[in-house]
Amino acid sequence: MNVLAAVGPEAVPAMQAHAESAWPEEACGVLVGGRYEERTNLAADREGSWRMDVGALRGRDILAIVHSHPGGCKHFPSRADMQCQIDTALPHGIVPVTQEGESRPLAGEPFFWGPGEAPEAYLGRPYRHGVTDCYTLVRDWYARERGLSLPALAYDWRWFADEPELDLYASWRERLGWRQVEPAAAEPGDLVLLALLGSRVANHAGILLGGGLLLHHPSARPYDPTCLSRRTPVGRLVKYVVEVARPPEAE
Repeated sequence: MNVLAAVGPEAVPAMQAHAESAWPEEACGVLVGGRYEERTNLAADREGSWRMDVGALRGRDILAIVHSHPGGCKHFPSRADMQCQIDTALPHGIVPVTQEGESRPLAGEPFFWGPGEAPEAYLGRPYRHGVTDCYTLVRDWYARERGLSLPALAYDWRWFADEPELDLYASWRERLGWRQVEPAAAEPGDLVLLALLGSRVANHAGILLGGGLLLHHPSARPYDPTCLSRRTPVGRLVKYVVEVARPPEAE
């Protein structure tokens, strides 16, 4: 179920008004029964984080948890945001807020990620770190096309430069029984891992399709609505390939 399709017409303006009134602090709230409810931000550093009394929400039919980004990483979730979504197993939304000079803060369109929020199409997804990126594309494809559940993970933008020991792909593929195969023996449905931007570990991935095409979602920025998921002849990327992995169900 898509969150924005399930809420009433007043929900988005209410989220935006709360985000603007709380600026420069982060606002937080919940969507319940199609309506937005403001919650008090209990964080010590309210300009850089948020925390709400989740206990008061127990037993209620929460559609999604929402907070604002008044500065910094405005248009994509932080690692902490992604971990909170994983821990709660609820869709999360962010309302980005901008301010230029002495103008009043202006809230943009909210975006959501989590259960039910993945786009239907594999191609043409605008890039947003942690929401529609190379890993979420890989997760969506294997879940829908192979019935395989890959773990939800929390990671920073450019984690491979700042924290390469996280090793996003090694953290699960061997544990789930994915077998490494020789690139020359790669077959459609295999996972192709690549190291870009001088990374010491695989920091990009795609799915090999028929005709030697790689379905993937590259980007040089954490939020770039002009950078779309695509199919690229894998031969153009072969110098970056570090591993090809095959899911166990394909054995």
